[in-house]
Parts: sequence; structure tokens; C-alpha cells
Amino acid sequence: MKRWDILNKLINKFSYESYLEIGTQNPNSNFNKINCSNKISVEPFPEFDGIDFIGTSDEYFSQLDENEKFDLIFIDGLHHYDQVLKDVENSLKHLNENGSILCHDCLPTTEKMQIRDDHGGEWTGDVWKAMFLLMAHDDLDVKIINTDYGCGLIRKGNQLKKEVDENNLNYTFYSENKNQILNIISVDKFNSMYG
Repeated sequence: MKRWDILNKLINKFSYESYLEIGTQNPNSNFNKINCSNKISVEPFPEFDGIDFIGTSDEYFSQLDENEKFDLIFIDGLHHYDQVLKDVENSLKHLNENGSILCHDCLPTTEKMQIRDDHGGEWTGDVWKAMFLLMAHDDLDVKIINTDYGCGLIRKGNQLKKEVDENNLNYTFYSENKNQILNIISVDKFNSMYG
């Protein structure tokens, strides 16, 4: 299951009509596969034509009317956890009731994949740290679907708040404890919940 499969399942499940994508270098890699009537793409460095807003996610959100809302927001921009947290925070301000946020690249499989600098090849950055920190919010429901480098599903909810020690934001801690610190679910579990 790929990210666009998850996004389209959520659109079908909840009859979503508006979609925002943060990080659309190539619209053919995900954006054009999304079956939603109202779609907006944001990218500071597009590789192809067809991007709706050319600029950073911070720039996009700063010019957005406070009343403009989306049903579904996909975050796949700068893979630095602090930027992902900002993108999630901004997205929550512009999320409709019963809306969903999906973050890509939440489950690196090697230490090299999660370093902050894009080195080419497989690169998730340290997005997992943002997911870890979001587990401390009891007003959210955060799940990571174990597919396509990890897809973090964020909805407003009431998850059991986890104690978070920011001193543990290192790959060794992550690799030894990811099943305890992150709410990882299988594709089958996701399908049973949202299929």
C-alpha cells in the first residue's frame, strides 16, 4: 500500500472534498493520483509545471486566510522534524472537523536514512522524531501505518498521552524502542479501521 492509496481510502471513507499537499516536487509521484475534487499543491522547488503555490509551507500558511480549511492534508515537505512539527501545527489550524493529516517518511530502516541532510537515495530525514513528540498530545490520535517508509496518520482525538523525553531523540533509541514509543499499525489494521 502506497501513500496515495491511504489518502484515497481516507477520501472515500469520509467523503473528503478538499486536499492540500505540502511538498510536491513532481505532481506525478503522488498529487495527480489523489481522487479529490479540490486539490492544492505547495512546493518551493518544483521539478515540473502545475504547482499551485511555489514557495515554502511556512510562506503558504502565512498568506492563507484563517477561515480556509481542508479535509485532508498530506505533509511530505522538508524532512526535518522541527519543520514537520510546524507543518502539523499549521495544518491543524486549517483542518476541518473530522479532517485528517498524513505525514510521509515516518519509519526509517537505517540510521543513514534518517540523517537531516538529503544524501540522495532513500531519505526519510528525522520525521520520526516529530511523530514521537506528537505522541505527547492527548488531544490527538496519531498512528503510523507500517508501509511506504511509514505514513503517520494524525486526527483530532484523545490518545493516551505518552511521556516524551526529548533527550532520547537519537536513532539508537528509536531503533530499540519504536514499537513502544510509536503507535505503529499494520496495513491490515488500517484497512479494518478505514476501509
